Parts: sequence; C-alpha cells; structure tokens
Amino acid sequence: MCCEAEWKREIVPDHKFDFINVKEFHRTDFMTRLKYVWKYILILKNIAVYGLDIFTATTMIVSDHWTNAIQSKCSETDSDCAVDVQFSIAKWIFVGCIMFSFLLLGYETYKAQKVIRSRDISYAFTNLMANDYYSIKSYDIFCLFCHIDSSAKKTDAFAFFIYFTFKDWKRLLLADGPRQSINGLILFSFALASHFQTSNLSEYYDGSPITAMLLLAMIATVLIFLGSLILLIVAAILYVPFLCYIQGNLKEYVCHKVDKRISELIKRKQRDRIRKVAAIEKKMAHGMYKGGGKDDELAAAAAAFPQPTLPNVSLDDDDYGLKRKLEAERRSARGVRRQKTDVVEYEVYGSDYNLPYESNFSER
Repeated sequence: MCCEAEWKREIVPDHKFDFINVKEFHRTDFMTRLKYVWKYILILKNIAVYGLDIFTATTMIVSDHWTNAIQSKCSETDSDCAVDVQFSIAKWIFVGCIMFSFLLLGYETYKAQKVIRSRDISYAFTNLMANDYYSIKSYDIFCLFCHIDSSAKKTDAFAFFIYFTFKDWKRLLLADGPRQSINGLILFSFALASHFQTSNLSEYYDGSPITAMLLLAMIATVLIFLGSLILLIVAAILYVPFLCYIQGNLKEYVCHKVDKRISELIKRKQRDRIRKVAAIEKKMAHGMYKGGGKDDELAAAAAAFPQPTLPNVSLDDDDYGLKRKLEAERRSARGVRRQKTDVVEYEVYGSDYNLPYESNFSER
C-alpha cells in the first residue's frame, strides 16, 4: 500500500495580494524588463491571431474556392498533388476550429475572472489569462511571478513544465490541430508539385511577394504547431512517472508549491527588511544616515519604534529632604482620610447604635 506523499502533510497557508507588499519584489535588471516587454509582445500577438482568425473565417465563408496561388498551383498540376484538399470540406473545418477557439476564449475568460476576484496568488500564477492580467496591471506583480518562477527547485520546475504544457491541450488539439493538418497537407502537395527542388526557391512563389509571405506564414504556423505537439507528447510521457511521485492532483501540487515558494520569499524579505532597519538604526544612532533613496520608508519605520531611555536617578543630598517632605504629606493626607472615614461612620452608625438599647431600657 502506497504511503501518503510528503507534500500533502505540509501545512502551507494561502496567500493573497491584499496581504503582501509586492513592491518588495521589484526588479530593475535588464532580463526582467526584457521579459516584461516580451510579455506585451505575446499578448499583442494573441490579439492579432484572433483578429486574423476572424478575417479568415469571414473570407472562407463568403468564398467557394481557394483564393491563393499555393492551392491554385497545386490544382493546375492535379496529377502531382499528394492530397486533393476539397475547399467545401476544408472551409467548414477552418470555420469550426475558429469558432471553437473563441468558445475556449470565453470559457478561459470566465475562469480568469473568478481567479482575479479571489486575488489568490497561486491561482493567478497558474491561470494564464489571470497571469497576463496581473502582469499588465502591475510590474511589481510581474516581478513577484518572476521570483516564484526563478526560485523553483528542479522538481517544481519539472511540475511547472508538465502543468503549463497541459494547460493548452484543448486549443492545440481541437482548435489548431485540424486546420494545421490541412495546412500541412497543402504545403506537402505544393512542394510535391514543385518536385521538392531547392535550386530555385523563387519557383515556389513565382516571384510574388504576397505568395511568399503566405507560404512563410503557413510554414511558420505548421512548425509552431508541430513543436507544441511534441512538447505535449513529452509532457504526457513524463506525467505518468511524475504522477506516481506526487500521488495526487497536479494542479493541487503546483498551487501548493507556489504557496510554499511565496512563504519562503516572504520570510526572506522579512529578514532583509530587519537587517536593513538595523543598519539604518545604527547609522541614525551615529548621525551618519543622510536619507534619500528607497530606504526612506525603512528609516521612517525605524524612527517610529520607541527608543530606549535611561531612568532619571539623582544622587544629590537635597533629595533626602524632599523625600521626607513627600512622606509627611502622604502621611497627613492619610490621616485626613481616616478622620473623614470616622466621621462618616459615626454619622451613619453612631446614633443608631444606642436607639435599640435606650428603647429597651425605657420599656423596662
């Protein structure tokens, strides 16, 4: 019988953006800024792809035949084409895949909104759309995500690779797979019609720049699809032994590791903050702190702490007389309070004590 995995016995708290100062994770190095720019480029690329999908679907719906020179050339030499791709079939495959990609986009947007409202860091890190949203919203949050990604151990990086590769399998296999397969068949038939010759590349596009751009775009999309498909196959193969290691849900394991990394990062930042505050206090005590820079907040925090003070002890002989005077005043005040107490007791009880006695005596 298999024992429970070690990570399931670890108690790791959840972390939210509301309770973390993301400014502490700010980075100014060149690579982080380059990654941030690359993030924007990828987002703009995705927007452009959806725009091109709309254009492609609209064009194919209103058309009844292939409109580019690649398919036309293959049609002219029909005997040399490996596969005759019928436009009436390919059109609806393309349109169906594009519609399905937009349905996936709507579903992913719905899930991302729930993650964004939860403000949970681990969920935001593992959700691609929420990750992009928070990264665009704040550069400091993007730096926090970079800290989480770069501080992962080899086992965690292995889990991240499998998890994020699986994240896009629906889009890869169901939305991109059929139409990229058609593009691959068309390219193969086109190359076969040109007899796979490499001595005169201009023959492939007949000197037309539009045909050349279309050909390069088709080749690029097919190669990207093949690369993503290979990564998905590798992740699927590696997932089987890794599942035996984690003995549980992959998403739960990844979120657990992300929360654990956040806890370690917070503790590290706390130690750094305490060290900086101690150094600033030392400089302030010696009058060497000049202020300025990003440590002003730490200096203000250090100044807000109560400073140690010495007791006011006097060793003069005159204090002995003052002490006797204060004791006499306290003694006299105590005597006045005692007299007032006696008067009150007499007024309350004095006359009443004798009344029963006198009444009994008179009755006798």
